[in-house]
Amino acid sequence: MYLNFIVIVLEPFDTSQFQAEYKTLLLSGYGFLAGFIFIIYSQFEQIQYLRKKRFWRVQDEIISVLHFCFWVGSLSYLYNIYVVNVGLSVSFGSYRRFLFITTAGMMPVFVPLMVYLRQRLGERITPPPVNSYTLVGENKNEMLHLQKDDLLFVKAVENYIEVCYVDAHQKITSKTFRQTLSNVWQQLPFLAQCHRSYLVNLSSVQEIAGNSQGAKIIFKAVDKEIPLSKTYYKRIKDLGF
Repeated sequence: MYLNFIVIVLEPFDTSQFQAEYKTLLLSGYGFLAGFIFIIYSQFEQIQYLRKKRFWRVQDEIISVLHFCFWVGSLSYLYNIYVVNVGLSVSFGSYRRFLFITTAGMMPVFVPLMVYLRQRLGERITPPPVNSYTLVGENKNEMLHLQKDDLLFVKAVENYIEVCYVDAHQKITSKTFRQTLSNVWQQLPFLAQCHRSYLVNLSSVQEIAGNSQGAKIIFKAVDKEIPLSKTYYKRIKDLGF
């Protein structure tokens, strides 16, 4: 509607010289065409946004806006040739002039408004601190925010997992989620498997006690230990413990 107002009321680029029986309707087509392209392009842009893991930079925004303007300009050129000014011939020269004069000339008018609305209505995500992680369970509202250095281990208990960590008061705390160890590993890739039922945060480990037949993992500054199975004993020991 905003573009329709610009084209019909303000009549840029000698639009006032255009005469046709259904002039208003024909000129309104530019706005409806731009709106249709915006809806389609938004879906494509959402896919790109998710592929980038919701990390959208300023240069991504600039490139996206330029791509959108290119498609609007290209399809508006075809609409102008085949619908508004029937009889005009298609040529690369006229297409280039349309992009660099008409489309580029309209960009300062509608692009700032488009960017403003996207910033106001779009999703804003603040990147988490480097060592901050969020663990999500399968059930609704199962979520735990924690610092990497505070996490001790994750234990599998049937269809659930128990997350053991040091809270803000330096006390050992645990939280139970409905989740699998494999999915936890995907969310917290810095963890290492030390037992078929355990994932351990090696940065919290003080030492490995015992031999491969009955090894235990002992944590720093906390009275807590977990088993280290024979299967993973050598792998963990080779990491410097």
